[in-house]
Formats: sequence, structure tokens, C-alpha cells
Amino acid sequence: MKKLLFKTALLSIAFTGVLTSCNNKVEDTPEQFLRGGNNLTMTGDGNLVIAGYNSSSTYGYQAALVKVNTTTGDTVWSKMYGGSYSDAFFNVIRSRKNDGGFVATGFSNRANGGSPSLLVVMTDAAGKQSKFLTYASNSYSEGISIVSNADSGYLVGGFIQKSSASDRDLYLLRLRDDGSVIWEKSIGAKSSNNYDKVNDAVYAVVADPTGGYYLTGSLNGGYNMEDGKIFLMKIAANGDSLWTKTYGTGFGYSLTLTTDGGIAICGSVISASNQDAFLLKTDRNGNLLWPAAKTYGGTGYQYGATMVQTSDGGFAFTGITDESTGLGLHDVYFVRTNASGDKTWERVYGGSNNDQGYGLVQGSDNNFYITGLTNSGGSYIFLNKVDNNGAQVAGWPKNIK
Repeated sequence: MKKLLFKTALLSIAFTGVLTSCNNKVEDTPEQFLRGGNNLTMTGDGNLVIAGYNSSSTYGYQAALVKVNTTTGDTVWSKMYGGSYSDAFFNVIRSRKNDGGFVATGFSNRANGGSPSLLVVMTDAAGKQSKFLTYASNSYSEGISIVSNADSGYLVGGFIQKSSASDRDLYLLRLRDDGSVIWEKSIGAKSSNNYDKVNDAVYAVVADPTGGYYLTGSLNGGYNMEDGKIFLMKIAANGDSLWTKTYGTGFGYSLTLTTDGGIAICGSVISASNQDAFLLKTDRNGNLLWPAAKTYGGTGYQYGATMVQTSDGGFAFTGITDESTGLGLHDVYFVRTNASGDKTWERVYGGSNNDQGYGLVQGSDNNFYITGLTNSGGSYIFLNKVDNNGAQVAGWPKNIK
């Protein structure tokens, strides 16, 4: 299997170099990076909102939210935010205000070749912006995951690099409902060697119903993060780290609390020259409940970008594969497992070029909705609808500009 040194999903660090140097010249950037969906959420009226990025000849990259009708696949509304050099969303959730609005996080880069700042945007139900907030001053930072709190406000997780000579650390922001900061924390290992950085990042956060939060991502990675460790960290309500467990080399991209009181992590595991998607399950103290992580893959590389626990107690995840039996250069990868993590089936979707899966939800009708990007026949935000067995629903997928 080929080793992918860093993820191509979630638009994250690998794409930031492209985005932050675009200088408003979209025509100079690779076609597959013009637009994509990184995450999606179900709305109160049973439809979807996709978070990602889009582009225009006027402003270059902009953070984007797109609302889509789940029955027809028609776009209800499409909004872009930012408008300087490059902006993008990684994650979106419904607002705590019960007003039908949304809160999205990502990054905003206001100067060509500058340092992106962690971004939070708050909107009403129609996508109209009410808050456009950046944090971490002039530090290079991104918000990759956001979760609402039961009492008030939000927690955002990502990374921060305070200077070009410093390491990249886990970055956590506890916000009030209006976006003002309650506290901020940066956590990470340090290196005294300016040419051998120690890079850490949070890719997913969930709130513990009994207090505090769980985080996953990558710890102690090298320059390209390829040597980082998959981790699970428990933090207190004030952001202090309580304990950390690691589970091998790779990236934890997705995290969920399971219905039986456990924790499931999905992502990409690297061993020697191999890179596979993985799924592991722990108890609430981070102790493995399965003898080892379950891995999924064949002759190419695979990884899981977003995982959900399904209505039957199993799991499903989407991501990317470059299997030679696939449809194109990259294909959207979709795997369904039983409650023990054993694969029940896998599917690939896509055309003749690059097709990548980033975000996943299961609707109340048991259909799955997958977002990502497609570069087959143009550059589009990809949205697919498949049934409970992974079969393509007629009239889908939808390619959105």
C-alpha cells in the first residue's frame, strides 16, 4: 500500500498552502481545489447544510455554507463568507439558540501569504451572517471541530503555531454563545530543534455528558505530521488535560460517544509503508475494548475522514481510497461495520478523476448523506445519498457549484 504522508481530506494543513497563497487568482490553482464540502449537518427541518469552501474570480477562496433539500437534492441557498484572500470551513453545527441558525469553524486568511486565523461564523436559519470572528491574534491557527455545550456556548478544537520558529500545538477555545472567549488553551510537546518541529493537532472534539471533553487527532508529528500518534485525551471543563492515551502512528479524524457508554475513533493508521482506514473502540477511560484497532484497506491507501454510529449499533465511515479497482484517481470510500467493527460491506463512488469523501450523516430515514469534492467533469462540492446498504439512490449524487 502507498503511504499518504498527510491527509487530503478536510481541506486541512495540506491544502492550506494552496489556499493561503491564492492571491485572488483562482485560475492559477489546481482545478480540484476550487471547491469542496468538508462536513455537513442535519437541519431542524430535515434538510442538510454543508460546510466547506467555494471560489469566485473576485475574492478567491471563501468559506461556504450550502443548504440542500434531502428529498430532491436541490440547493435551497448557498452563501459565502470572507472575501479577502482565503477562507474555509471545516465543521458546522446547529446553533444552541434553537433559532434554526448555524455555527461554523475553519480559518480566515486576510493577507496574501500571511498566517490564517481560527475562524468562527454564526448565521441565522437562512445563512445570513451575524458574527464573523477570528481568534489567536497573528498566530497561524485553524478551527477544525466545534461542539456545543449543554449549559452555554461552544468548544472549538484545532491547532495553533505562534511563530514560524515554534511548534504547532493543540488549540482549544471555550466560547460563550456570542463568541466571546471564556478560556483558551494550547497543549503540545516542544522541540528545541528549529528544523525538527513537533506538531500536534485536534481533529475532533465531543462533550462528555458528565463533564469535560474528549479530543482526538495527532500528537508529536514531524514536519508533515507523518510520525504523529493517534490519541485520545480527556480534558476538564476548564481545559486542563487530565489524561492522554495513544494508539499507534496515524491520525484520529473522527470521534463519537457510543450508545453503550464507549468511545469510537476513526481515521488513518500508518504502519511501515502501509496506510489504512481504522476504527477502534475504548471505554470512557481510553482503555481498548477490542483487542486491536480494526483496519480496512487493500492495495492502495485508504483512510476514514468521518464516522458515525449507525441506528443498528454498528458504524459507518467515509473517506478516500486510491484502490486500483476503483473508479478514478481517488474515489469516495464508504464502509459499514457491525457493532464489533467487523466490515459488513464497502462501497466506492466517483468518476474518472478525483472524488473524495469528507463528511457523513445518517438521516432519520436511514439513508446516508456523504459530502466531499469531485473533480470528475469539473470542480464541484460533492453530495451523495445512498441507502442503508450503500446502494446509490436514483438521481444522486449532486454536484454543486
